[in-house]
Amino acid sequence: MKGRSIIPSASLLLALFLIPGLASTQQRYQRWAGGVDDETLHFGFSFHYVSADLKMELAPNWQSTSGYRAIRSPFSNDVGIGLLADLKLSENLNLRFTPSLKFLNLSIQTTGPSNDSTFSHEIHRSDIELPLLVKFKSDRKANLRGYLIAGGQIGANVAPAKRYKPQEQLMTDRWYTAYTAGIGFDIYFDFFKMSPEIRWVQSIGNLYSRHPEHTYNASLPISRLFIRSLQFSLFFE
Repeated sequence: MKGRSIIPSASLLLALFLIPGLASTQQRYQRWAGGVDDETLHFGFSFHYVSADLKMELAPNWQSTSGYRAIRSPFSNDVGIGLLADLKLSENLNLRFTPSLKFLNLSIQTTGPSNDSTFSHEIHRSDIELPLLVKFKSDRKANLRGYLIAGGQIGANVAPAKRYKPQEQLMTDRWYTAYTAGIGFDIYFDFFKMSPEIRWVQSIGNLYSRHPEHTYNASLPISRLFIRSLQFSLFFE
């Protein structure tokens, strides 16, 4: 009888030690990043570094008719901030809405007949961007998961009109549409998820303003203008 009473007591003691450990292990696995992957809808915020330039289509015979020897757009170094809303569609597929505000300082450099006659035509934009994206995720391995992302967006320059002088500055249209694609990684911490991401953005449609009051634009031999950018982002969810 004494031997039989020892066995249940030992079993109970062993269970008291094992159950908390198993529960803790299960919780750590399921609650990585605060359990954000288990939520149907969750939110976050982001920071962006943007390197952007202008893709141009020039008028025919522009060198002989304009007097310029070269026209180019150097890459700018810009920043932005944003928000995030993420809808879980399946274990490996999400729909993301990532509105952001970006400050772009673009320029077009023109060079005359001599090398010392280079002039920079500045374009400053404060763009609200509204991307709708599909995120394809790999299976999670430990605390890391890779993904591809792609979609489209609309954008608008929200800087006040009084900031510009159309007779002295190069002007672009306020609204534009673009397509975008990129790659990133989800890195899991105890209470949040951080996602470094690289994304390419290419505008669609001509942004070169033809408004009659934008007379400065007529001085350059440009027929079509597009914004393109490579952005590095950090998302926190």
